[in-house]
Amino acid sequence: MMSEEIFLSFRNIRKSFPGVIALDDISLDIFKGQIHALLGENGAGKSTLMNVLYGLYHQDSGEIYLSGEKYEHNTPKNAIRHGIGMIHQHFMLIPNFTWDYCGS
Repeated sequence: MMSEEIFLSFRNIRKSFPGVIALDDISLDIFKGQIHALLGENGAGKSTLMNVLYGLYHQDSGEIYLSGEKYEHNTPKNAIRHGIGMIHQHFMLIPNFTWDYCGS
């Protein structure tokens, strides 16, 4: 039986960059014990929302709740401390390797 306990809650999240609103009034509840997928076109805001949760970006407005408590000071270090990890679609720490790097 699934729990009806909300584990993660986004409330009215807004994030903009110069010339573009990336997230506009996003609200989403993630229930404990459930698996969710964010689907959408390129530029829909999926990665931006997860980057806000992980602390790489900070929302312009709105609130995040984790296990019922307001989640503030969202930084990658704090996210990891709360069990939140981030796997990026493209590895961001080093440039893509080519055969030139491999010596072939």
